[in-house]
Amino acid sequence: MTNALLSGVRARLNRDEPAQRFLDRPYASLQLLLLASVGLLGFGVLMAVSTTIAAAHDNNGAGSIWSQSVKEAEFIAIGLFVFWFAVRLSPRAIRVLSYPVLVVSMIALVAVLIPGIGVGVYGARRWIDLGPLQLQPSELAKVGMLLWGADLLARKQQLGTLRRARHLFVPLLPGFALVSLLVMAEPDLGTTCCFMLVLLGLLWMIGMPLHYFATVLGLVVGAIAVFAVSAPYRLQRLTTFLHPFEDRKGSGYHTVEGLYALASGGLVGVGLGQGTSKYGWVPNANSDYVFAIIGEELGLIGCLAVLGLFGLFAYAGMRIVRRSADPFVRLAAGGATIWLCGQAVINIGYVSGLLPVTGIPLPLISAGGTSLLITFFVLGMLVSFARHESAAVTAARRAERRGTRTRLERWCAIPVPCAYVPPKKRRASPPPGGRNRVNAASPPRRNRQSDERSREERAGRGAARAKRGVA
Repeated sequence: MTNALLSGVRARLNRDEPAQRFLDRPYASLQLLLLASVGLLGFGVLMAVSTTIAAAHDNNGAGSIWSQSVKEAEFIAIGLFVFWFAVRLSPRAIRVLSYPVLVVSMIALVAVLIPGIGVGVYGARRWIDLGPLQLQPSELAKVGMLLWGADLLARKQQLGTLRRARHLFVPLLPGFALVSLLVMAEPDLGTTCCFMLVLLGLLWMIGMPLHYFATVLGLVVGAIAVFAVSAPYRLQRLTTFLHPFEDRKGSGYHTVEGLYALASGGLVGVGLGQGTSKYGWVPNANSDYVFAIIGEELGLIGCLAVLGLFGLFAYAGMRIVRRSADPFVRLAAGGATIWLCGQAVINIGYVSGLLPVTGIPLPLISAGGTSLLITFFVLGMLVSFARHESAAVTAARRAERRGTRTRLERWCAIPVPCAYVPPKKRRASPPPGGRNRVNAASPPRRNRQSDERSREERAGRGAARAKRGVA
């Protein structure tokens, strides 16, 4: 019995050994991240091709039937350039970009509210028309706030001031509150929820005490609830979420049709491109409700594949956090992972009827311009962080010395990563007048032990003299 049990344990260990060997590789985090990202982007391309005719029909036949696919290909081509640019940046260079990106995004958030500059769609002023591209400033602000918050908390952690609540909350919470108010002025509650995800991700990664984190979480939920009931159409969405079938032709139309599309797919779906819900039934089939089309055409297996890829993405992101020595990298990588995966959870949640409708895209799958480009930048940033893990840096340095770098790295001019060097601890500045002046004016300090020793020596000499006098 014991021998059979031991043989079973050895067999299981042998089966787990290849997976463990893969995870021990220096580039395992990078490979897992790329696998998840390419898989999700592949679903996005498939859905762009599948919904291209429906998208042309929604645009009243403007352009060819392949206009959606051509547009998606153009954004992916630009996104690959953005991805390459972010991969070439070191964590220190990305950290330097935090304040310029934040300033530009804040200016753009104010400019989009000015009539004549901001472009309004469906009653919301969220875009700036740049000719061939419409820029959505709130997407750029997500990256700006993520990098700014990570840099701010990393510097305060280095100085050791995060033990006090004032340094933990200020100016982080007021900064996120200001940006959220600017975004709500557009208005855009879904994007505001994404900012809250970034904030909570940063506070969670910094190791905030649980009672502080629960307080901030309560404030975030309360603020979102106030925003949700402040407008009649948002309040209607919130009440319809509880009973969508009571008004299936009105306020519950989006939720009901999305559920019908998911249910009609069954286990394996009706086939890629064979779905009918995208032709005027499911609204925004190529963007907000693309997950419903995946469920209809690819079935439960396709939905589980998408969920599995997002789970793999979350694991790869948190693995980068765990294996990085740079505090800024840990905060930025953790915040970005929570942001993108949380955004996916919100999108899939309201498509499946588990959350109220907010109208945010599914990362890497929904059709979009600025959102897709920003996601490519975040992916390139995470790949750069994975390349700067200690094991990956050692392997890259060894390959450089041996001249065995891959052709892809040479052709793309990817620099060799450098190891993280912790900054020196700051010393307290000397008082005015200089160190030498203080030393010259004040007598040298003597410790307590030397003073006691000198007193004992003087007392011993005095006793010896008194003994000689008596003699």
